Amino acid sequence: MEPEESYLIYDLFRAFWTRVVGLFFREIAERNAHLIPKTGPVMFVVAPHHNQFVDPVILLMHAGRRVSYLAAAASMRRLFIGFYGRCLRGIPVERQQDLARRGAGRIRLEDRYAEPTVISGDGTRFTEQVEPGMKIVLAKGAGQARVEAVESDTRLRLGAEMKELAALEALTSSEGAAYTVVPHVDQDEMYRAVYHRLNKGECIGIFPEGGSHDRTEMLPLKAGVAIMALGATAANAELGLKIVPTGLNYFHPSKFRSRAVIDFGQPIDVPPELVAQYQQGGSERREACSELLATVSEGLKQVTLNTPDLETLRLIQAGRRLYQPNLHSLTMAQQVELTRRFIKGYDIYRDMPEVRDLRERIEDYNTELRYCGIRDHQVSSMRMGRAEAGALFAWRLVWLLIMGLVALPGTALNTPVFVVTGVVSKRKARAALAASTVKVRARDVIATWKILIALVLVPSLYSVYSVLAVVFVRRAPLWATAAVSGLDQWSSLRIYVCAWALAAFMSYAALVFGEQAIDIVKSIRPLFLSLVLGKEHGERLVLERQELSDDITDLVNELAPKIYPEFLKTRIKDQLGESRTTHANIINESAHAFHRRMRSGEQALRQRLGGAIGGDDAAADDNGGGSGSKTARRSKYRFSPPTPRTMATLNSISPLEFLTSANSTATSAGAAKSGGAMAGLRSDAARQSSADDGGVGHRARSSTGEATPEARNGLFDVT
Repeated sequence: MEPEESYLIYDLFRAFWTRVVGLFFREIAERNAHLIPKTGPVMFVVAPHHNQFVDPVILLMHAGRRVSYLAAAASMRRLFIGFYGRCLRGIPVERQQDLARRGAGRIRLEDRYAEPTVISGDGTRFTEQVEPGMKIVLAKGAGQARVEAVESDTRLRLGAEMKELAALEALTSSEGAAYTVVPHVDQDEMYRAVYHRLNKGECIGIFPEGGSHDRTEMLPLKAGVAIMALGATAANAELGLKIVPTGLNYFHPSKFRSRAVIDFGQPIDVPPELVAQYQQGGSERREACSELLATVSEGLKQVTLNTPDLETLRLIQAGRRLYQPNLHSLTMAQQVELTRRFIKGYDIYRDMPEVRDLRERIEDYNTELRYCGIRDHQVSSMRMGRAEAGALFAWRLVWLLIMGLVALPGTALNTPVFVVTGVVSKRKARAALAASTVKVRARDVIATWKILIALVLVPSLYSVYSVLAVVFVRRAPLWATAAVSGLDQWSSLRIYVCAWALAAFMSYAALVFGEQAIDIVKSIRPLFLSLVLGKEHGERLVLERQELSDDITDLVNELAPKIYPEFLKTRIKDQLGESRTTHANIINESAHAFHRRMRSGEQALRQRLGGAIGGDDAAADDNGGGSGSKTARRSKYRFSPPTPRTMATLNSISPLEFLTSANSTATSAGAAKSGGAMAGLRSDAARQSSADDGGVGHRARSSTGEATPEARNGLFDVT
């Protein structure tokens, strides 16, 4: 083993990057880190690769061991990334796509039927650009083939025919096809470096998809991970290598202060029979690699979220939020595990009539939320009267003002950082999207560039502010610096250091208070809707959510034991496992303290108003909203969204105007005229909505058959 001192630089840079990434994310949770072997060689196989250079750092934060990564040699050749990669003991991997070069001219099939492997060129220079063993790759991934022989500048022979339909169409077109030349890459040096690290009992991290992407499912795994595992074990039968599938799940991977979960799976042993098969070479070696690769792929599926498209993922996430797991609140990591189980159940039962019915109802419910401009977790806050909503509205505006004032200086100081990182990261995303055939919107590169740019721009910007502070103190009149006694006697270095520290402190305050202020801003919308539409609209939405939640819970409780036999034997939290969350502790504790104080004030305010949400829920249950048989509960709604003209009318109303109107109506008879005017405006908006929708209006009714007032708003129809 190397002496411990040799890891000093590695440990310093690991500590630095884990702090930086820990600041970028609001919360990072881990699951099953206890499964990681404490000693011996380990290969961490990580997927999906959704966040470029951020993904490796998250593993470094939670693996509990030193991990050396395989990194693209092209990245290692970059100035800053290569420097950090070498300090973290990265192993460069030369990728064929990084060495690809655009071929001159255009190519076509000489005779599709008689000689399907002969390629002729127009304006090509095959003898200069192509050698036997290289690959010819058509544009947009239409097809590829290895070159067997180069006969002239305009003629070569492939080792196998391109049979893809897109390739045949391109190669038989009149103008020919554009192509790139990909050289053969010798990876022997990389494999020797990996085997050397594993034989020393170290850990290797690899992203087997071959590159970062932003798809909702894993890309096909490259065979390299199986070759490394089998090759290292074949060379050292006593190696004892463990392969640990590692899943990375982000809520919003490119957003500052978002959340992430890292999930470790059961370690996989390398079977001796596959090692023996691998040593035979030829087709036996390929079969052994394929079998181990399939095992690794299945292990990754147990710790990742994989859906065919974004719409399916959103549907599954909505169903998971509506499910009631024995009234237990779940941690973020347990929510991800529950989502994973929902995906598996949906794949199995998606064609059942009950599942199709729930899918349609969830889509309708999500459509309602989008038109209302709220999230699912905000629905419960709409079950309140105008007086209570107005009071909470005012209360949160006060807190928003306080937090906004505290966060304003730091926000102003860092505005150039936000602007520059946003512009540059989006530009880099567009460039990455243009150069990739697998990315959807190239969001996987945004967070990396935000962090890299901020690391350079933030200290540079603070230095500029500090220099300006020194110049100001030296040139400002005495009255301008009188607030700090003896400031004019300070040295320039002291002023510079204090100004730098002050800028950092104001940025910290902006992070703490600004984050809470944004949460308050998001909570304003449901209160505004309660002021505009009244309590009845909120009660209808709450009732529909409860009915949908009950039906989803009943169906899951019925079907889940068929997939997970332990479902009825243990609590859902025990099944999903325990987790640990990594925070930027000081920031989150400070933010939580302010959040708790605001919430306690809201509870006291509600008690004084006598309109606590719990009391409203009980009253609704007494009126039949939460009772009755399942058949009576399953009332289905057809959503008739308001027209853009109606929503424009509602959105044009000032929240403060409604707040003043509601409070005046509740406390003074002298404001009756203003309250009547606002009620008239709401009525006019509702009538206009009905007219814009073609005059077709159905009066909504509750589960008891009684007409509900929110039908005036034209939002719901009964089927």
